[in-house]
Amino acid sequence: MKSFYRLMLRALNSGVSVFAVIAYCAVSFLLGQAANDMNLFAASGAVMTIFGLFSMIRFTTIEKYLQQESIIANSTGVTGPPLSSGEAAKITKENQDRARLRLRQELRSEIQGILLSVAGTVIWAYGVYVPVFASSAGT
Repeated sequence: MKSFYRLMLRALNSGVSVFAVIAYCAVSFLLGQAANDMNLFAASGAVMTIFGLFSMIRFTTIEKYLQQESIIANSTGVTGPPLSSGEAAKITKENQDRARLRLRQELRSEIQGILLSVAGTVIWAYGVYVPVFASSAGT
């Protein structure tokens, strides 16, 4: 199970994955237009919704699941020996920089997940009603 979650995490961390989901929806739209049937396009919204939801839980659930033992090991409450003020300032700045970067990544992932979930749900629900724009060959 952990290997599946690691694979999922790698896919979610890839910048290409969002474009792949959007490209999948675009290709299904074009195929639906060619076949005069927008059901495939509507179904592609489900894929986008699922990807969006996984993107939302990327930092909160998936990484936490994979790092359970590390989280437990670091939850000792021990702060260590007293440090000089220079060392303390350096450590504080490094921790704040890491926290800032992590927060930025989490927020980007969650906002992206929300947008994909909303767009995917709308496409899933109403994509079948998109008219086919290609003119009939026989008329």
